[in-house]
Amino acid sequence: MPKFIVKHLKTGDEQDYDLSNESILIGRTINCEIELPQRSVSRRHCEISRNEQNYFVKDLKSGNGTFLNNKRIKAEEKHLLRSGDTLRIEDYEILFMLGDSNTNPLLEENTDTDILEIKLIKKMMRALDKEEDPSLEILNGKFKDKKILLDKEADSWAIGRDSSCDIPIVEQSLSRTHAKIEKKWGGLVITDLESRNGTFINRKKITEKLLHDGDRLMLGTIKILFRNPKEVNLQIAHQELQRKKREAALEEAEILAKQQEEEARLAEEKAEEEKRRKEEEAKAVEEALEKEAAQEEEEAKEETPAPEEKALQTTEQPTDKSKPVPPPTPKTRGKLATSDMLMIAIGVFVAIAAIVAILVLLIFA
Repeated sequence: MPKFIVKHLKTGDEQDYDLSNESILIGRTINCEIELPQRSVSRRHCEISRNEQNYFVKDLKSGNGTFLNNKRIKAEEKHLLRSGDTLRIEDYEILFMLGDSNTNPLLEENTDTDILEIKLIKKMMRALDKEEDPSLEILNGKFKDKKILLDKEADSWAIGRDSSCDIPIVEQSLSRTHAKIEKKWGGLVITDLESRNGTFINRKKITEKLLHDGDRLMLGTIKILFRNPKEVNLQIAHQELQRKKREAALEEAEILAKQQEEEARLAEEKAEEEKRRKEEEAKAVEEALEKEAAQEEEEAKEETPAPEEKALQTTEQPTDKSKPVPPPTPKTRGKLATSDMLMIAIGVFVAIAAIVAILVLLIFA
């Protein structure tokens, strides 16, 4: 389905049209498929028509003319449209794009890339120093392998078995004036001149058809190969651009892979560092706990009473009434227990205190 991108050159406004009509009318009235509301645009300015897979533009005797790729075209004369061609009508520029209706619409949105690609192709074409003329190569018969150049200075070439033809091919299966090739519709068009055995292109009988590079003509029984270096160069340029785009995509993918690899490496290093940090923290906590446990154990040892004190504490503890009190252990003769010595000391101290008190009373009485 062809796509038309209409841009107003002064305001910069753009509008897209996806039209599949066999005939598309462009003008300033609302009845046109593409309306250009400007007084200097004719009511029916130009028409785009479809013939099989080809699209052609024809100026409808407009007042100010129609320009194809900045070149004014003749009125009522069809010119072939190629994807990327631009039409200029007064203050409007129309970009013609061809797309495959079966492709994913999401893929067709990349029009900017397509436009840049087409501009680059045109630039490459302009960079060519010289272009060879189109040619016809006879593939069978008496004139097999003969190559005939179509001089760009000429506008038409008659083909037939008559010697007066521009391209004489003396074969009985050809009519005297069999067909004619002429510059038309922006390319080369072959027309059958009501020949006896007909004119065929790629095994299909035609009366008039635009020629493309690689087309195989058959006039009577004579097979002819049509070559157009201009189209070949365009194809080669397109293939070269596709190759460069693939290389750029591969390079971009390689750079992205390296970036991802570097990010993975940094993430792994970060994870290792975090793991090491946690292990060090766990080890420090464990050492602190061990140190604290040792300190508590040392303090517990310091607070534990001596064996004598522990025995004394044991004797002073109240006995359980429910249990019989064991008889006191008989003391060894000549030795006093610590408690007995303590009681004797207290008694002596009390006696001394009483004597001192009596003496004080006697003295001061």
